[in-house]
Amino acid sequence: MIPGKIPSEQIQESFIQLMDQLYRCACNDDKEILLYLDPMHQIHNNENDYAWQPTGLKGTKKVLANTGRKRLNIIGAVNPVTFEPTIMLTEENCCAEVIEAFLGELRQQYSSATSICIILDNARYQRSYIVQEKAKKLGIDLIYLPPYSPNLNLIERLWRYFKKKIMKNKYYENYTLFENAVETFFQTFNDRIADMKSLLNFKFGIIKAN
Repeated sequence: MIPGKIPSEQIQESFIQLMDQLYRCACNDDKEILLYLDPMHQIHNNENDYAWQPTGLKGTKKVLANTGRKRLNIIGAVNPVTFEPTIMLTEENCCAEVIEAFLGELRQQYSSATSICIILDNARYQRSYIVQEKAKKLGIDLIYLPPYSPNLNLIERLWRYFKKKIMKNKYYENYTLFENAVETFFQTFNDRIADMKSLLNFKFGIIKAN
């Protein structure tokens, strides 16, 4: 799906140039940190994907499902230089206070950094006064993406990868099993670094406006 209100190609290109500058600085100095932040609201339910099966009724595969009444909010940030993720899991609704707390965790994780730049989208709670004030107090620069440009948020690729590995055609009988699968995915993330090096390359596609 393509956003209905795409920013101009010039705006997208200019932002890619800005990100490239920040990325080069982060690559050359481990005290300068670049992060991509985005919350994902994951429902406890199977997400259907394509599958092969024999033709005919006998070959039909059964796809089990849950009620979809519970969800787990995954607040995430990823470092495009080290590919290291930072994750906060909560069943609470994602709000300004949750993002505020997450910024504190990021500052603690990168306590020796002289500069932290975070690229994130324009969700209202992420642009709130308390989030921006918290960022200032922590010495974090928030850089907001052009509106309607998920193609420029690197962490979106990680979320697609996560869904493919953990959610697509997967059935978790109860919420605890689902939550454990999510936690295990990130606890064993070092095993996925080879995939991340390919997936989180610093190449961004530009969506052409009609």
